[in-house]
Amino acid sequence: MTLSRAAAVAAGSATGDWLARGEDAVAGVVPGVFDVVAERGEGSWLVDVEGRRFLDFGSGIAVTNVGHCHPHVVAAVEAQARRLVHTSVVVRHRPYIELAERVGRLVPFLDSPQVFLCNSGAEAVDGALKLARRATGKGGVIAFGRAFHGRTLAATSLTTAKAAYRAGYEPLLPGVHIAPYCGPPGRATESERASEVATALAVLDDVLAHEARGGDVGAMVVEPVLGEGGYLVPPAAWLGGLRERCDTHGIVLIFDEVQTGMGRTGAPFAAERLGVAPDVVLFAKGVASGLPLGGIVASRALMERWPRGAHGSTFGGNPVACAAAIATIDVIEVGGLCARAGVLGDRALERLRAMVGVGGPVWDVRGLGLMIGVDLTDKGTAAYVQRRCLEAGLIVLTCGQDENVLRLVPPLTVSDDELDLGLSILEGVLAAA
Repeated sequence: MTLSRAAAVAAGSATGDWLARGEDAVAGVVPGVFDVVAERGEGSWLVDVEGRRFLDFGSGIAVTNVGHCHPHVVAAVEAQARRLVHTSVVVRHRPYIELAERVGRLVPFLDSPQVFLCNSGAEAVDGALKLARRATGKGGVIAFGRAFHGRTLAATSLTTAKAAYRAGYEPLLPGVHIAPYCGPPGRATESERASEVATALAVLDDVLAHEARGGDVGAMVVEPVLGEGGYLVPPAAWLGGLRERCDTHGIVLIFDEVQTGMGRTGAPFAAERLGVAPDVVLFAKGVASGLPLGGIVASRALMERWPRGAHGSTFGGNPVACAAAIATIDVIEVGGLCARAGVLGDRALERLRAMVGVGGPVWDVRGLGLMIGVDLTDKGTAAYVQRRCLEAGLIVLTCGQDENVLRLVPPLTVSDDELDLGLSILEGVLAAA
């Protein structure tokens, strides 16, 4: 199957007609990666208005972790929509409480966890900053280079993945200090990784001593695996170093697991996979299979320092989104999808790493579970590979400050045959690039 841009938007085609209507009705600021108009989703596949099928290794930017329109999730949404759709904070409802209990069981490294629900990852970031301020009495924040934490003004203040995310929005939140993220290449030796850890922590110590001053910092926010900034997997020793410094300075350590959570890295949350316990975990994306839901989970002791009514959300944790999330967690747990993500991720890494250093465009391959980055020589090559993959029926996304990294985030429910098909398409395109 081939798909040219000209054919996709041809006048009189269903795609062309819908895209033209979108140009008139939809705000131009809304981004779009492909000139494809989706009609429906089926597991690992998207089907467009022309009937073309695309194997989706983007998962709506790491959201459809149990595939598109999983029957168990759809049934839960339909049933809940017939019972109760909305209450806000006027009364409690059962799905919110049940989901909080389920999420709490996914963070065994937190003591007596409690959950606050909102609508998105960016809202979770904003809420966590407010929690840290109220709990510590300190307003300073340390974030890390190449990070992406969301599009609200506060979350944008912590985001340095691309200059475009911040352009035109300054002045941003004051008191935010940026330290280097420790993300050596996947092919780095142990000694090289240890050296990078030491260097990154030394720079952080300098920031704490001379720029941010540890006594003024209430929150340290980090992605345990860097997402939009290039799919970098840091050494656990570096994350452990962050934990030590937060303990020393009385800083709340916040793991932004919006993209890494819900089984993506081979465990419910990457914190468990990497063996470092934060004070706060943020989640969204994969938790509700595409319905708007995000959240903050922290120990009861920390949450009790956030007074009742000091934060809230009109729509956050609405019954239908909560029902979708409970069903999504059901599918992950019953299907053993965390372990499966680890197995399939290792298989994909082994295949793709065979293309490193053989004269082609692949410079590095790295990842954890089914969160894999393929680092190419430049942005133009990544764009070419992405376009050719789409023409062959495979959706892959790009990321990184230089937009030269392919990110592979297929559903955790992807079959062995579907994974092999997608990898074969990608390998063929890379070989010809």
